Amino acid sequence: MVVLVVNDWVLKPRFHGAVTGKLSDLAGLAFAPVLLSAVIGLVLHVAARLGVRVDPSLTRRRLVACCAATALGFAAVKLVPPVATALARAIGHHAEFYPDLTDLLCLPAVLVALWIGRDELRRVPLGRPHAIHRLGRPAGDALRDTLAVGADGMHVAELAAAITAWDPARIDALLRRA
Repeated sequence: MVVLVVNDWVLKPRFHGAVTGKLSDLAGLAFAPVLLSAVIGLVLHVAARLGVRVDPSLTRRRLVACCAATALGFAAVKLVPPVATALARAIGHHAEFYPDLTDLLCLPAVLVALWIGRDELRRVPLGRPHAIHRLGRPAGDALRDTLAVGADGMHVAELAAAITAWDPARIDALLRRA
């Protein structure tokens, strides 16, 4: 995020060119899915606090959806001029988008966000055990995302058993060990 802010607010106005443009694209594509997922998580957390039966913790589905939405949105801005114009107006502050098809070469940068999210899922996101218990979901099924990204199967099975039995001390010990 620091790279994005410094590049867009300091470097681009002084040294506008291909390098600052690509740096902005790379940083934005890596950061936007993480931000989008965090905003969705915050909205779901508020909804859960208001009594809605939702799990606000990160899931593999939300992670992939945020990465895909970012990549598709980026491509739309680069390929569809009316989309670029509408987004620039929405952002304000004299935002401009320049149609440069070589910017599409930066799209793999969303994989950085996917990698960060997979690492977070592997560690079982904070609040996940409580949400699983509160919603009455089978713990083994609810933790399937952690297995899919490479978490230790025995550790996940122990955690699922502790959530099912609702043993907060054991859950905390298992999360500290992860």
